[in-house]
Amino acid sequence: MSTLLDRKVPPALRAVLDQDDNEGFTMALLTVTEEAFPHQALISVGEIVVLDDEHVRLATWPSSTTTRHMARTGRCALTAVVDGVSYTVLLALASHGELALLGAPLTVVDGRVVEASADTAPYAVLESGIRFRLTDPASVFDRWVTTRRLLRELGPSVWSTRTTGDQAPP
Repeated sequence: MSTLLDRKVPPALRAVLDQDDNEGFTMALLTVTEEAFPHQALISVGEIVVLDDEHVRLATWPSSTTTRHMARTGRCALTAVVDGVSYTVLLALASHGELALLGAPLTVVDGRVVEASADTAPYAVLESGIRFRLTDPASVFDRWVTTRRLLRELGPSVWSTRTTGDQAPP
């Protein structure tokens, strides 16, 4: 059963995303191809920060298919399972430039929550979503902490001066 939630990052999801070292937690980042097919990428807590109830910031590889789709459409969806609930968060996106990190630039986009929903089934319990195990946790956690700190230091979301609409700010 799907339930429409308040237009914000669901609190249970936000609690998970606020942890710098949450190894294994994975979200599906969904975009749409030029041919209108869904495209899935995976994103960890090392590439996303929640700025406030309604805004997130993502860091993606500049040459990735996902980055290209997000730039073209200005939209994406994030999905994840937390505590037996499948959450979907629809985001309107706006570019926030690039982030230089260890010689490998990342594309930074700000997302504003357009819709959030929670899915459960009365006859089943979701036990987990997509999970992974790091092969070198120490080096990955260091990169995550640095990336997330730099994303936060970029300041408020470019959406913070707009209160309506789902089109990117100029």
